[in-house]
This record gives sequence, structure tokens and C-alpha cells, in this order.
Amino acid sequence: MSTGAVASGPPRGHLLKILGVTFGVAVAIGQVIGSGILRSPSIIAGQVQGIGLIIGLWALGGLQVALAANLNAELGTALPRTGGGYNFVRRAMGDVFGLAVGWTDWLSNLAGAAAASVSFAEFLPLLLPAAGAHKIAIALSLQAALYTANIAGLREGRAVQELTSFIKAAMLLVFIVIAVLVVAPPEKPTLLFSPTALGWANLVLAYQLIMGAYAGWNTPLYFAGENSDPARALPRALFVGIAVTAFLYIGVNGALLYALSPAGLAGSPLPFSAVLSRIAGPAPAALFALGACLTVASCSNACIMAAPRVLFALARDGLLPRGVTYVNAGGSPTIAYAMTALGTVALAATGTFSLVFGLIATLNALSGFLVDIAFWVLRVKAPELPRPYRAKGYPVLPMIPVLVDGALVVLFTAADYVGGLVALGLGLLCIPFAFLAHRAREGAAA
Repeated sequence: MSTGAVASGPPRGHLLKILGVTFGVAVAIGQVIGSGILRSPSIIAGQVQGIGLIIGLWALGGLQVALAANLNAELGTALPRTGGGYNFVRRAMGDVFGLAVGWTDWLSNLAGAAAASVSFAEFLPLLLPAAGAHKIAIALSLQAALYTANIAGLREGRAVQELTSFIKAAMLLVFIVIAVLVVAPPEKPTLLFSPTALGWANLVLAYQLIMGAYAGWNTPLYFAGENSDPARALPRALFVGIAVTAFLYIGVNGALLYALSPAGLAGSPLPFSAVLSRIAGPAPAALFALGACLTVASCSNACIMAAPRVLFALARDGLLPRGVTYVNAGGSPTIAYAMTALGTVALAATGTFSLVFGLIATLNALSGFLVDIAFWVLRVKAPELPRPYRAKGYPVLPMIPVLVDGALVVLFTAADYVGGLVALGLGLLCIPFAFLAHRAREGAAA
């Protein structure tokens, strides 16, 4: 009897292949839709003028990530391993470039988790005023709760992510309806496109914020090795997640612009609250606070789930100590979670997450550019790889992300020279470690 019980349990030391399309969509929505959509619309409206231009930029961002997903879906189904883009770049270009992508991915997820937990602590006092005096403690408490659930097992982390993501999406949809049908818009009509001349720097900075808000669209790829049917689930999760996110982003921004006008949106640091405050009674403020807290908690959980998978992949391939691959009976890479927890707690407690979080768009463009190149290298270098999904529109459509991501790295760096150099420096930090790990592995093999 006891033998059967042991045999039926999940194998210790192995990731569980229990994920599917539903989780993939949930984790994509969860990581993408965070504090960015709560704050960035007002900043973007201050950078560019005109409803049509603002909506067009958000739509363009969705199109860009969809084109990138086209080639990432091929890579993910050809190499369905846990760890995300690191796997593709390492297979195509070796340890150094692979580690650069893995390191920046892990760092971006750390900053995202820390920023979301701090945002949770900033929004919670709108619901519970007494919480305002304990923001750091609240941020760390949220992280502790999420890490506890995820370390308990993959099933627990999956349940948290699916529940919070779908409630968040439903709440944003309800907000769009309220803003359009209930809130009275400004009487003065607004222009679709402003005749005011725009500097390229304004457009680039606005688009940088938008691409930062779309960061995380590729999160389903981090869990490819835990997917029960990656050939079917990964492409669907990527494209459905992007479609839902783009629809919500465009709808939310359209609703905000309709209810507040571009000038009103630019002058509202918390535009959601500004719209809801037009509805009589105290309930709207509480609803905003509740929705904001749920939004950023869901985002933090997605980042917390993704980051350890990168460390697991690095250790699996000998670029970190082998012990980091330890997986508990629940299917969670425990040591990788512990290392990630130390990083997110340090970033949240010291406030240094803001530096890295401000560089996420540049870091993602840089790692995305390397993944784009890996697609082409593997088409030539490894034509024998099984490709259940092949990129559509080859070779034209897969070439667009290469050109766009390469141009964005240059433009983002030119618009924020210091930030661009810092982002590049963060990416280069890992190179000495890559060489040391490579030599150590060769020595062990000899």
C-alpha cells in the first residue's frame, strides 16, 4: 500500500509537465498588465498629443510583440525547455550570449516583482489608510505570501496566477464599460491628431514606456519544459495572451481619453481614480484600490514564477552550481526560488528596483534582439530541429523584429544615453562568469 502511494506521487527532482494554454495565457496577462497601465497613460499623454496618435502607438506596440511572438513560437516549440529565450540564444550563439540573455531576463523579473510589490504597498493605503505607515513591511509580506504559495508547488502557483489574472482582466473590461457608458466625457471635442509638432525624443520616450508596459508577453516560454503539450499550447498561449493584452490596453487608453480628454489624462497621475471619482459615492475609490492591488499582485506573482526558471536553466546547463536545479515534490525549483527571493527582497527593501525597472524596455529590446538573431542562426545552424510551429510569412515577417528591436536599442539608448549605457553594462556584467563557468565545465569533462 505504501509502495503504491510513493509510486503515484510526483518524482522529486523533476519539473512537472502539467501546464497548458490556460496557464500560459494567465501568466502572460499576469506579467504584462501591471503597474505600467495604471500610471503610464498619463505620462504618455503628456509626451504626445492627440487621441489617434496615442491609440496608434499602443496598437503598434501590440503589433510589434505579435511579430516577435511569430518567431518565438517557432523557437519555443523547437526547443521546449524551461528558461525562456536563454535556451534559444545559448543554442545559437554559445554560453556568453546565452548567459547575457538569462542574466538580463532574471534581473528584469526581479525588478518587476519588487516594483509590483512596492506598488501594492502604495495602493493599499487607498483601501486601508493605516497601511500607509508600513509600506516596506507590506511589500515584503506580499512577497512572502507569494513565495510561500509557489514554493509549496507548481499547482499552487498556477492556481494563484490563473485566478488573479482572469479577475484582473475582467475588472479592466468592466472599467472600460464604465468609463465609456457611465462617465460623462468633456464637452469640448478633442482632435484625433494634434497639429502641434512633435519631437522624435517625445515619441521615442512614449514608445519606450509602451514597450515597457508590454514586457512579459513571452513569459509562457519560461515554462515550456513544464508544459504537457508545448507544440500546441505555446503558440496559442503567446498569441492569445498578446491579443487579450493589446485589446485591454487599447480599450483602457481609449476609455481614459474619452472620459478625461488628452489634456485631462496628462494631468492625472492616477487616471483610473480620476475617472472613477466622477461616479458619486465612496465606492469607486475603494474599487480602484482593490483593482490596483490585485493587478500588481498578479504581476508580482508572474515575475516570481518566471525568474527561478531562468536560474534553473542556467544551473541545468552548468552555468550555475548544479544544486540550483533541486526541485521539491511539488515541482518547484526550491533553491532557485530562494535565490530569487533574496534578490527581490533586497531590491524592494532598498528601493534600487526603480533603477532596473526604468531600464526594462531597453533590457528587453536588447535580449529580444539577440533572440531574433538566434532564430536566423538556428534556421541555418540547426535545420534538423523539429519545428511543430513554423514562423509565418518567412522570411519577411521574421525579419521585421530583427530590424525593429535593433533600431529600438539604438533609439532607446540615444533618447536616454546614461540609461542605455547602464543597461548595456548590466548585460555585460555576466561575461566573466560565463567564461569561468565554461572553463570549469571543460575542466570537469576532462
